[in-house]
Amino acid sequence: MRLLLLIAVAALAGPAIGKERAAFIKGQYATEKDCQKLRAIEAGGARNVETAPELLDASGFNGWEGACEFTKVFEHDAGKSWIGLMACFEGPNFSPQTYIFLRSDADDSFEVSTANKDEPEIYKRCDAEKGK
Repeated sequence: MRLLLLIAVAALAGPAIGKERAAFIKGQYATEKDCQKLRAIEAGGARNVETAPELLDASGFNGWEGACEFTKVFEHDAGKSWIGLMACFEGPNFSPQTYIFLRSDADDSFEVSTANKDEPEIYKRCDAEKGK
């Protein structure tokens, strides 16, 4: 009986913490520094913990040592700003994070803010060039 109850609870809890895609993010984005890292790897450079970029796409942030996946996305100001609730993993560590994404009117970029950083970071379009 307890086993059936545990299975039922797990089945109901699963979707509550499921992954979501950020439909407003089309393609792949990175800071200027991380985009340069991606270009260096595409040119044949080494890919390791020091050279691997952190990239942002519709699934979240992805890097060598960790990742943050969208679990819920709220549009704050239509077509201009969003709030992303994310599940972040670095090695065995897990932490929930909240990010704010502001689309730039001037170019294809986002200003990305979170509580644990003093300044927002600018993420610009940085799609992989291989295969183009």
